Amino acid sequence: MTEQQEIGIAIVGAGRIAHAHAHAIARTEGVRLLAVVDKDTAVAEAFAARYRAPFATTVLEQALDAPGVDAVIACTPTGMHHNNAMAALQHRKHALIEKPFARNLDEATAMVRAADDAGLMLMSGQVLRFMPMFTWAREFIASGRLGVPVQAVERRLTFRRDNFPWWKDLPNFLVAHWGAHSIDILGHLLDDEIVSVLCEGASVASEFGVVDDFTLHARFGNGVRAAIAMSFTSRLTVHDLVLVGEDATLHFDCYTSVSVNGERMMYQSEEEMMANGFEAQLQAFAAAIRGERPLESSGASVLGSLAALTAAEESMATGEVARPKSVSA
Repeated sequence: MTEQQEIGIAIVGAGRIAHAHAHAIARTEGVRLLAVVDKDTAVAEAFAARYRAPFATTVLEQALDAPGVDAVIACTPTGMHHNNAMAALQHRKHALIEKPFARNLDEATAMVRAADDAGLMLMSGQVLRFMPMFTWAREFIASGRLGVPVQAVERRLTFRRDNFPWWKDLPNFLVAHWGAHSIDILGHLLDDEIVSVLCEGASVASEFGVVDDFTLHARFGNGVRAAIAMSFTSRLTVHDLVLVGEDATLHFDCYTSVSVNGERMMYQSEEEMMANGFEAQLQAFAAAIRGERPLESSGASVLGSLAALTAAEESMATGEVARPKSVSA
């Protein structure tokens, strides 16, 4: 594909997160939303009308065969990601798959291998990697100004009593869903992977009995210790991340600002930070499709974090420390 050609996108699954991708498409030159797929005809048609996509359907294969479609963005429930990706790749389409990338490591590995065999781009939708606050922090850490990293502490606490039917397909829902972001961004910032994990979780109120409250302790290969606590039962809403280094301490007020030793270095509204992240992610996807630069946040790059999530689920089941398995596509 030459740089001058427009990249046609099909969005699969017209739920909440799909709107963020559609807005990014609308703001990005050289890409266009051409097709929308959803199991509900009315939802697909309304979404397509809102974002001026010429084609709406309930059948993925019809969208993949629509004229001009070059790539798919899958915003469906996690249990559908493997089939969405495989269908796209079989139709010679590039794919960006929302997080969690897959239900398990076996599915993810198969997806990555299929993309490699087809010579197509397969991206994981880890949008935090592309948010200005985290791209700034990654450069700060790489420059050595943090010093030797020591530990990370994240709290993500809120009160939620909504339940979506697809949650029941993920028994350890909150670990797999929110944990996918947390483990990935720490690995991305530290340029390292988790080597051991101890996790405890519970189903406090979910009508499906899935985990909606957990604490996780992890150790990275470089010795950094991480503690993550998440809950849907906290009457206090808080989401922050502290990364302690020997020379400095980073504090992220998610997702608005990053501070160094208490001094704010960057601030954007959460709406702006998220929008900038989705736009940067789409631009990276499009640039890789055009061959302008290597693919960032590739499916292969999240296999390590998926292995860590699998180990966390094993730890919850056994009550023992678990070690992620070695992975390769």
